[in-house]
Amino acid sequence: MLTEGQTNRVWQKMIEAEVRSYYFGELVARYSKQKQLITGLSLMLSSGVAATLGAKAPGWIPLVLSAVTAFLTAYSIAVGLDKRAVNMAKLHYEWNHLCSDYERLWNHWYDQDAEQSLGELLKRAREVSEKGTTDAPYEPDLIQKWFEFVNDRYQSVAA
Repeated sequence: MLTEGQTNRVWQKMIEAEVRSYYFGELVARYSKQKQLITGLSLMLSSGVAATLGAKAPGWIPLVLSAVTAFLTAYSIAVGLDKRAVNMAKLHYEWNHLCSDYERLWNHWYDQDAEQSLGELLKRAREVSEKGTTDAPYEPDLIQKWFEFVNDRYQSVAA
């Protein structure tokens, strides 16, 4: 059974986990869109259409198209967009899972093993946080956006 302070902490951690889940979900979408855009532009610029257009244009245009294609490809590789998207997807999943587990505990705060469950959830949250410290960017405005979204959602449910 949890104390009042512990149940308040469960609520707070549930909100934080949901905010982080949305945050990392948006980063997944952002990195995926960037990768799709870069891939599409690279394919278009290196295709026969670009070569045909370039053949009719001044001599420097094919060089520029080739340079842009090379730059886009190098950027995608250097930044590791594929790896970043996969890592953010894993973080999104883990925070989403934690949020669900905090919510389950919130609804069963009176169970005999509730305190033990809280300890395990807090440990898992620390482990997930460690995973995100090296790859994940910190964007306060984006976090604030999702905090306000989650806060508004719970306020409308309570009303």
